[in-house]
Amino acid sequence: MTRLRFASGLGEATALPWPVRWSSWLFCAVVALAPLPLGSVGTVAPAIWSILLGIALLGVLPMRLRGSQLMILAVTALLTALAMLVLHEQSALRPWSGVAPNALWAEAGKLLPAELPPAVSIARGQPFYSIGVGIVCLLSFAIGVVLGANRGLARGLLRAVAAAGLVYAICGIITFAIDPTRIYLLHEKQAHLAWLTSPFVNRNTAGIYYGCCALIWLLFGCELIERHWPSRRASLSRLLARVDMPARHRLAGHAFGWFTCLLAMFLTGSRGGVGISLLAAVAAAAIFFRNRVPRRYGMIVALGVGSLVALALLQLLGGGVGARFSTMGLSDEGRFSTYRATLRMIWDHPWLGDGFGTFEWVYPAYCTDDISLRGTWNRAHNSWLELASDGGMLMAGAAMIALLAAFGVLAHGVRTRRRDVIVPLAALCASAAGALHSMIDFSLQITGYAVVIAALLGAGLSQSFRSGGGGAGGGSNRDAGVTVGRAVNVDLALRSGGAAGEAI
Repeated sequence: MTRLRFASGLGEATALPWPVRWSSWLFCAVVALAPLPLGSVGTVAPAIWSILLGIALLGVLPMRLRGSQLMILAVTALLTALAMLVLHEQSALRPWSGVAPNALWAEAGKLLPAELPPAVSIARGQPFYSIGVGIVCLLSFAIGVVLGANRGLARGLLRAVAAAGLVYAICGIITFAIDPTRIYLLHEKQAHLAWLTSPFVNRNTAGIYYGCCALIWLLFGCELIERHWPSRRASLSRLLARVDMPARHRLAGHAFGWFTCLLAMFLTGSRGGVGISLLAAVAAAAIFFRNRVPRRYGMIVALGVGSLVALALLQLLGGGVGARFSTMGLSDEGRFSTYRATLRMIWDHPWLGDGFGTFEWVYPAYCTDDISLRGTWNRAHNSWLELASDGGMLMAGAAMIALLAAFGVLAHGVRTRRRDVIVPLAALCASAAGALHSMIDFSLQITGYAVVIAALLGAGLSQSFRSGGGGAGGGSNRDAGVTVGRAVNVDLALRSGGAAGEAI
């Protein structure tokens, strides 16, 4: 039987069992819709996403796992077990480790007539109620790992994230032009009235999210250009001559998605989100075309040209961001003071922390006079420091080591893959941008954004390994016959005996 090569990988995706296909659609729907309800903050939205992702996880059980996927899931299970152990120690009346309870319980018992059972956490029950974002991200990552081995499903996830970001950007720009004080004309803003935040409440999270979506659109465009790159004497005229009309239409669509998400990102006015997203885009484009530039100084030249383009875009579209850089510099008032206060919190309770989700209760005791009184400091504006203060240095260290190891695997996948390199490359640049942005803000603590990064990271890790033997896992030998190139007209190929497409 003759099989044709498809550029999009949809042949593999449609050949999967129907529970897997339904689960993949449900998974992509959750990832796409998670940012919509104001970033899915609170308890109701994460609970709904957890239920839907749990159903999707049951549907992917027919997938056959490869050794690389089992290794990734095993490391994830160990990290989850460590988090559950820390959660138990923070909430139990008699911790297994024998760690002394927080001294504030004894002080409160002296002032109140009621007897207060001591605990490691400063707020009883709060660690349990604060793990919603962790559960959603864990499920999203696990499903991304399982489904990501199939190239069609992995690329479908990228398309879902990019399309959702484009829809949010178009709606956000239009509604922002009509009434900038409301989110999608429905929810009244409490802050950032002069900046676009839709669909999130915080402009910084919106900035890094739109930057991530723009990055994916950019990589789609780069991939299309790479497919039509002249084999000899590369030049702009030869490249344009090789790009047929359907490819030009697709390239125009990718450019429209990239520009719209980029415009929405600049309208957020987020200095960190815009700066880090531009750096990630420059790095992604330079890495993608690394084989098309001279070996000695080509990468340096590519990074330099990309940086100039990013600066030009910042000047043309990011006037508000540039003005904030000029007036406020690189940091806000009191942010470094908050970091120092958080470090003191870590020093006082280094191993188990003060309890997951208890930062806003602990922070006032460490707040100093040089910290701005504007707003409410319920976050450390550094997710890694806050994780160490809430969950202890052991938990934070394990998470950082696991993330660095994931970056290493993604870099290996980018270096070794011959096709579909945009999947691990998008995961590497997007997750690195999110991790870097969370060192100056709390974007990864927002469910609507974190679930997107977790899904991309899981799919990227699965696509970072070579396909194994056959099976329903999608990383089978069938993938070996899928090459990057133009899509083939099936009817024409069948009538001409396979002349229009290459047989396997």
